[in-house]
Amino acid sequence: MNRDHILLVDDNYIINLELHEVLRDAGFTVESVYSGATAIAALKCNPPWALVTDVDLGSGPNGFAVARYAREVTPDMPVVFISGTMGGQHPSQGVPGSDFIAKPCRGLQVVEALLRATRLEAA
Repeated sequence: MNRDHILLVDDNYIINLELHEVLRDAGFTVESVYSGATAIAALKCNPPWALVTDVDLGSGPNGFAVARYAREVTPDMPVVFISGTMGGQHPSQGVPGSDFIAKPCRGLQVVEALLRATRLEAA
């Protein structure tokens, strides 16, 4: 498993693009998708090392469902949730050991949360 491969899930094209660039600039290999269904398909084909997902992904599986599936595939997969509306549900719906960042957020916050989730030290 590639220890820098991140699956990024956000249905907002602009946010997805911005986070993709920040994560890539931080040294990660990023696969971006825009829906829960596409994320689950990506998890089946090429499980990433870590998952960064928005919670509210429109129709279909939400980010909590994507993360639960990711943990079925890889039980210790680091997970970072981002959301502007679902923070109160993270304690009950999020997967154990995951991190949560409220939108709007800066890309650096996501990188820092990912580093915490993956127990890495910043270079």
